[in-house]
Amino acid sequence: MTDNYLIYPCKIMRITQSYSGKTSHKPHTVGSLKDYPIDEGCADMGRCYIYCPCDKMKVKRIYGVGTKGTNTLWLESTDKVSFADGTRDFFTMLITHPDDSDLAKIKVGDIYARYEPICREGKDGASAYHFHISCGKGKMTGNGWVKNTKGKWVLTTSNGAFRPQQLFYIDPDFTKVISSASLKFKPLPESYTAGYYKVNTAVLNVRSGAGTGYKKTGTLLKGKKLSITQIKGNWGSFAKNKWVCLDYCEAVK
Repeated sequence: MTDNYLIYPCKIMRITQSYSGKTSHKPHTVGSLKDYPIDEGCADMGRCYIYCPCDKMKVKRIYGVGTKGTNTLWLESTDKVSFADGTRDFFTMLITHPDDSDLAKIKVGDIYARYEPICREGKDGASAYHFHISCGKGKMTGNGWVKNTKGKWVLTTSNGAFRPQQLFYIDPDFTKVISSASLKFKPLPESYTAGYYKVNTAVLNVRSGAGTGYKKTGTLLKGKKLSITQIKGNWGSFAKNKWVCLDYCEAVK
């Protein structure tokens, strides 16, 4: 990888409840404020780990160990990461239900590196082993959560909670997808290098920076040849302040 991509944090994806539907997560998404949690069941047997999904993450808060409160862990990226929706920002992740035996080994300030195991799925405050995961852009704010108008504790970050498929890429060499609960995740982008490319989609947007969050400055038609001189993740620049997504181009000589 050439960039700090955010990848799905479990080796097996088996989402047993998404943020949609009529189950216990619905009050998270219809109240004010909102977040978009998923329940990750991982493998059917045993207790699986959740792993650091970017270059580095730092433990910001630990709640519930040794008390009646449901065990919860907050981590925040030490640098900005590249999200699946094409934007870049700091990343905050809330993990609920790890057991005391796992969280007692973790301290505020601990730093984890990409693919390093953090803790195992637990059932503190739950009936079965799993992770309850909520994610947001930006840094953790306040205590990391607030009770919304539907009575659910939802994640609070400087730039808001987001749906997991907007943030995580799937690294097929790391994660095996068993069930995505109908959520559509993007695969990890290919690694690109500078050189000549040809547009291979009907119309390709040109933006002022490397991501869909930047201003659209024009379009290119299929077959247009470009000399890409700078790479940022899956984006390439062919002139000053002119960037295109290379997922919609092909390398040519």
